[in-house]
Amino acid sequence: MKKNSAITQLLTVLLLAGCSQNEVTDVNPDSHPAVGFGVYTGLATRGVDMTTESMKDSPSDAEKYGGFGIMGYFTGQETFENVKNTVTAGYMYNQAAEYDSKTSAWTYSPVKYWPNRDGDKISFFAYAPYESNGQSGTKTGITISAATEAGIPYINFSLKKENELTKMVDLVVADALDQQYTQANGGKVSFNFKHTLSRISFKAKLGSGDFTGMDGNNSFVYITHMWIVGKDHGTTAESGNLSLTNLSAASNTGSKFYTSAKWSQLHWNYENAIIPDKDFSLDNILALEKEGIIETDATTGHEGSVKGIKLTAESQKTPVSLFPEKQYLYLIPVGDNDADVTKNSGCAEGDIKIGFHYDIVTKDNTSSNSSKYIASHAESVISLPKGHMKRNESYLYTLQINLHEIKIEEAQVEKWSDITNDVTIE
Repeated sequence: MKKNSAITQLLTVLLLAGCSQNEVTDVNPDSHPAVGFGVYTGLATRGVDMTTESMKDSPSDAEKYGGFGIMGYFTGQETFENVKNTVTAGYMYNQAAEYDSKTSAWTYSPVKYWPNRDGDKISFFAYAPYESNGQSGTKTGITISAATEAGIPYINFSLKKENELTKMVDLVVADALDQQYTQANGGKVSFNFKHTLSRISFKAKLGSGDFTGMDGNNSFVYITHMWIVGKDHGTTAESGNLSLTNLSAASNTGSKFYTSAKWSQLHWNYENAIIPDKDFSLDNILALEKEGIIETDATTGHEGSVKGIKLTAESQKTPVSLFPEKQYLYLIPVGDNDADVTKNSGCAEGDIKIGFHYDIVTKDNTSSNSSKYIASHAESVISLPKGHMKRNESYLYTLQINLHEIKIEEAQVEKWSDITNDVTIE
């Protein structure tokens, strides 16, 4: 018995191949080994993105999003498709898989074993990052369907609050249906995770014209605030209007900006989705300067001390990122009504509107304080282009500021891969 126990412990070892390969190797020779898991996300660099590497972080680390959760469905001799309306996650339910850096293996407990009867099948669904409080979503905003609910598991997902945008979650999912043990697979199940959200980032530049005087010291443009326009933001800051220059600015009554929605049947479901009335501030994710400037005779609604993102004449050649390196907005896609992402429409123009507040500033040469500037305030609202905001696609918008106007100068669209489409917005 002790010998068998030792062999059983050995069978828990899970080996993950290099993250640049979409395959997993197993050296286990046993005919009925433990169920093992390997993962692949298609990306190899650490950052906010959910990758093979970031998934290796400890799920118990409050500052990181590590591990993944597994739902397992034992279906006997039947395929999952034939019994999906009745079968429940009785084999595994929100089972945490965690990477052991000492053994370079994915582990979980208690260990599960393959059925002894030939032809018996197990289907698996997985998500990341792992949420230990699967019914409250305390850490990640992820809540999952109950263990007693039949069929494909679903996820209720909520975006991070405005003051936690640097901790936004990149929700990924995977499935492996009708799995059986074979000598070829050695009992190992591989998960190829896919991104469920849209990833967005922004750069900005000065438009055509002579801006040589904007040297970053005597004069420059300062982007200070950014927000997603709500569907009914009222006419006061208290009611949710984030404009600093025009409290009568129109709401986006047709907004499709979802702060909460349901991942169901392998696509997004908007039946009980939440679209906020108030404008949604993006200030917390902006790459603002640490020092900032002091505005001479600040106008009503503006503070005397201002921090922003500086645009100089150099930005005409090299656009400036509005977010810190490897920081993105991860937003719930629009028009995602089919599991086949190629059948989904994305957004209509105007579904998502984003406001920007920026200052054209010049050093106040009448002041003895060299940190004081005279500011001319301006705002602009842009609409994301039609067909954007699709699942598993990344968008880089380059905003061009022409005097008091902002327009989208370029929009680069790509999946979380090396595939890129360039879209020019006139």
